[in-house]
Amino acid sequence: MPHLKVFQVIECGGPGGSGLQVANICNALDPARFDTALVYNVRPGSAPEDYRKLAKGAKSAFHVPEMTREITPGKDLAAYGKLVELFKREKPDVVHAHCSKAGFLARRAAKAAGVPKIFYSPRGYSFLMEDRGGLSRALYKTLERFVSGIGEIVAISESEAAAARTITSKTVHVAPDPYWADLPAPNNEPNRRETVVGACGRMTFARNPESFVRLAQRLTDSRNGLRCVWIGDGELGETVREMLRDMNLATRLEVTGWLEPAAARERMRGLDVFVHYSRWEGLPNAVLEAMAAGVPVVASDVAGNRDAIGDSGLYASDEVQLLERTLELVDDPERRRRLGTAARARVEKEFSRAKTLETLQRLYSA
Repeated sequence: MPHLKVFQVIECGGPGGSGLQVANICNALDPARFDTALVYNVRPGSAPEDYRKLAKGAKSAFHVPEMTREITPGKDLAAYGKLVELFKREKPDVVHAHCSKAGFLARRAAKAAGVPKIFYSPRGYSFLMEDRGGLSRALYKTLERFVSGIGEIVAISESEAAAARTITSKTVHVAPDPYWADLPAPNNEPNRRETVVGACGRMTFARNPESFVRLAQRLTDSRNGLRCVWIGDGELGETVREMLRDMNLATRLEVTGWLEPAAARERMRGLDVFVHYSRWEGLPNAVLEAMAAGVPVVASDVAGNRDAIGDSGLYASDEVQLLERTLELVDDPERRRRLGTAARARVEKEFSRAKTLETLQRLYSA
């Protein structure tokens, strides 16, 4: 039986978030059944060759630098033309587009090129993102509706599926972003000399790192033997470092910078409490990493966080509540243990890679 040619398309490749999920899909699809190709651009600051290495399971890769995250008419037309040409030449059986820009361009191009099966995973609809103005969000929603009849949507969470159903009458599938690594051994030895409260991820407006800096100040002012760490870096990294200098927090809040995935997971295992006070979410990979390590989570009360955590963590609706919920866990090691155990069990049951791969491979092959 001939292999199916499956093209994964993304405009924001990189070491975290959606980029990492798409790279893992490329690496994990059954090579006995699928020839996987990666069609991509990367976020500013990321190197195309590094992302290609991250998606080493893709049999072939096509870098399209004109396919940018923001709406740029000249580049968008050029990217669309390149995608149509690529799909006509390579004749994929399946095109699966990820994120808003690739979702719009690749679906239109795949239809124009006569691709038989087309799928789209929004990974956080742009019209829901609070860093965009009202006009921009309205434009993105209009564009989503315009192409909603092309292919089928594969949402990464039940909340995203609900949003998808407001713009399309077609079937919406759900394939949750999984935890891809093997479950790490939980850290059963509590920190005996100090309590460590951490966050992890790309420092962007959506991840709200400034709130974590303010939380770190309040925590370390109110409790002795406590320190904080942000695992990662990003666009707001310099803003955060400037806050640390101004607030005299440099010795109490560590910013690790970007780490290799295995090193980041190891730092995660050393946390006592994980905080994820994001402004919005699709499905947060960093939260799944913490849960898999058996670390209890305090998160903002937004849709994607609720999809990930369920009742295995605590939620905060403002920064006052964030401090209160975090201190509840700082002061109660037994409750931390119970919630961490429940979180790890939830990842194992609801976010296994086998479950997601089974769904995707079934859709591609149907």
